Amino acid sequence: MRFSDLNDRTKKKAAPEKKYAAPFLPAGEPMIESSPAPWPDKASSERPISRKDRQRRDEASVRAAERPFRELDAQARDVYARNVSLAKELLNQAGQPYIEKYERIVRMADLNSQTLLENSVFLGYTNYATADNYLYAHSANVAVISQAIGMAMGLEKSLVSFLGFCAMAHDIGMSDYAEMVSSAERLSDEDYSSVMSHSEAGAAKIDRLLDMDYRLKERAQKVILQVHERVDASGYPSSLMNEEIDILAQIIGIADVYEAVSHPRPWRPASHPHTAIKRLIDREEKGFDSKVIKAIIEVLSIYPPGSLVALSTGEIASVIKVNKGSLTRPVVGVLLDGDFEPTPTRLVDLMEHPLTGIDRIVEENELIARNPNFAARQELSRWWVEW
Repeated sequence: MRFSDLNDRTKKKAAPEKKYAAPFLPAGEPMIESSPAPWPDKASSERPISRKDRQRRDEASVRAAERPFRELDAQARDVYARNVSLAKELLNQAGQPYIEKYERIVRMADLNSQTLLENSVFLGYTNYATADNYLYAHSANVAVISQAIGMAMGLEKSLVSFLGFCAMAHDIGMSDYAEMVSSAERLSDEDYSSVMSHSEAGAAKIDRLLDMDYRLKERAQKVILQVHERVDASGYPSSLMNEEIDILAQIIGIADVYEAVSHPRPWRPASHPHTAIKRLIDREEKGFDSKVIKAIIEVLSIYPPGSLVALSTGEIASVIKVNKGSLTRPVVGVLLDGDFEPTPTRLVDLMEHPLTGIDRIVEENELIARNPNFAARQELSRWWVEW
């Protein structure tokens, strides 16, 4: 499967008072949920509505009748905050002789699974990053994304919870390389070779968990050791291939790569989420198994939450949440008009407005060139801050 083929196919299908700032929207911006997206022109608005489009609108109406966005957002923020806090505790205690965190992380994973089922906003919070140590948000984000992939693949509930633990702990070995992790410079080849040993270090640290059965420890160690293995034998530390790699390690591996590419690091900026997904699709059967690729596309679509896009109306919007069953028609928050000037913020469900679609992605350099002040606010809004 090539990304160009997937993109062409989806385009053909697409034709015919707030306590918390919503993710990816500037803090303090009002959220107006009732305003529809403007139609491109009068002629297009007078086209007859097809049965498929009518069904889309009916489904969107059902979704709109569900819990209010503000309620979903507040719940998602609370659960995400607990994930980041727990990841921080785990990583900061990784050097201790003994740790008791397994049961707490599994309970957190259970809550994550339930929240992913009932709250479509929750996944969008994985766009956040932590400035003091990128591993805090990275570990939480990979856990949530991995669990969403596992659920999409039909894994049993208990296995999804265990997957959540392994994902939260997948970089626990990085605690041995704290100075390198926080370096503002790209690692030298020598330093990078050293950091590659974090998989073995992390697997060894699992033995320190007092509240974990030894049989679970054995598989967790195997999974953590294999997160950076790739199906074409290009990974490390053992150059394993295909079925030699535990399926949980493959899931965490692809979530890890997506999160890393789409988030900033001290030595480089983030790539556009759409670009991160495109890279994964183009590496099918080279780095990742096709079933894992398909699952992450199902979870994140080809315009993941946090994607800044230009709509067919000319407006600039940020993807807020994915609509299940659609790769190209998410719910977006309109932020700017066609001239990149601020406009009253509102939610638009593109499933409800089939004549409005995504034309292209908007890269950060374009946003900076067209509206530097807004670009600066957007950059600040992606950093997770505990008040």
